[in-house]
Amino acid sequence: MKPPPAAWRIYVAIMVLMTMSVVLGWLGFRWPHPIDWEAVVVLSALGALGTNLREREFGDSLGVSFTVVVLSAAMVLAGPTGAVMVGFFSFLFDFRTSSLQSYLFNATMTAFMSGAGGAVYLLTRGLNPIASDVGPLRILLYVALPMVAGYLVSIALNALLIGVMVRLKQGKSVLSVAAGVVRSLGPAYMVHVLLAIMLVLLWQPVGVGPFSAVLIVIPLLLTQWTLSRDAAERRSHTRTVSTLMGALEVATPYSIGHSSRVAELADRMAPRLGITGESAKTLHFAALLHDLGLVSTSPRVPRRTGPSDVSYLAAIQEHPEAGVHMLADIDFLAPALPGILHHHERYDGLGYPTGLIGAKIPIFARVIAVADAFDSLTTNRSYRDEVTGQAALALLWERAGTHLDPDVVQALADALTEQPWEPTRISEAMLESAVDVNDHDDPAVSDEYAAWQPESDEVRA
Repeated sequence: MKPPPAAWRIYVAIMVLMTMSVVLGWLGFRWPHPIDWEAVVVLSALGALGTNLREREFGDSLGVSFTVVVLSAAMVLAGPTGAVMVGFFSFLFDFRTSSLQSYLFNATMTAFMSGAGGAVYLLTRGLNPIASDVGPLRILLYVALPMVAGYLVSIALNALLIGVMVRLKQGKSVLSVAAGVVRSLGPAYMVHVLLAIMLVLLWQPVGVGPFSAVLIVIPLLLTQWTLSRDAAERRSHTRTVSTLMGALEVATPYSIGHSSRVAELADRMAPRLGITGESAKTLHFAALLHDLGLVSTSPRVPRRTGPSDVSYLAAIQEHPEAGVHMLADIDFLAPALPGILHHHERYDGLGYPTGLIGAKIPIFARVIAVADAFDSLTTNRSYRDEVTGQAALALLWERAGTHLDPDVVQALADALTEQPWEPTRISEAMLESAVDVNDHDDPAVSDEYAAWQPESDEVRA
């Protein structure tokens, strides 16, 4: 059985990467730089240990381990050729990757980026060997700074090559994925490069040699333990959110998939609005849980097939506050609550629950509002068909400045330019089971609410 075309492209990319690694290693032999074979063996073993301990909870296809310390040290101690070998052998004995594609890609990518970093170290006048009497200033100028330069080049190559692989597999933008990798992994790697400099200094000028790997492994394991602890917390958070989403989809089968699509759209828009790191993760959780309040309010929402009436609008406008009440005691979701509470506010101040206007609406809520409306328009309903992504975007532009924040609509437009959106088609059977037949996320319902605008708590009740 032949693999699909995408698989062929991936294997071709791996072969190209492997060829480039071999060429880089061969050029390293011609460089006037000694290869410390003892360093190659010791660092390869340490790198393999780090690879098998790596923590994967940093996003799709991403993993963090102290192998990066080993690779950075290999740039200095083993030279470009030795660094290629250390990079390759660090993943050759990876016992945690079951996919052949991932196995080959990781090994060849790491070999190439390590060798490239070693070449940059020498090109920036990095010292090797480092004499025992070298002064602090020379260590800074001719060891630390060249190592940082080599490290930055290797990390940039790492991010770009992951972007290429994701592009081949999923069709996403190379640069967008690469930027996401740097944002996700950069902070975790910064401590590692400092440890790499320490390892190099212990090995050569201090004269500890291979035993420095033993001395450095304890802080490496402590760093890895910290990452693993943080990742365990992330897993716990993800399980909690998944459980809550399951409850929502059981209570409102009509909404199955909606929250995940809104979260994906929010993820695409986030970096274009300067929302990165933990803030992006919080936005993701807010988008997933923005309709959780429907669990408690859906039984009170009247079934309808025609225009909205007061009873429907009064019932449906309660769900943001209900969702916040349900999540109030979950500490890690506290930063997400404003986005959940205000995701049906309107830019012109005619939304609910509090009638906030413009920039007073939390940015998470403004992002979810755009994603909500876009997904509603690109999903079929009992009373209308779905529209294409471009048609939905055109409708959102008509609402920019009234219903929606123009800057967020622009962020969505930019995201759709990089990766188009496929409309969602709901089965007739699912539509028949709907309680909220006309979909409270439909922009038309927002207009109905804006025209109604209850004047008192008595009317809201």
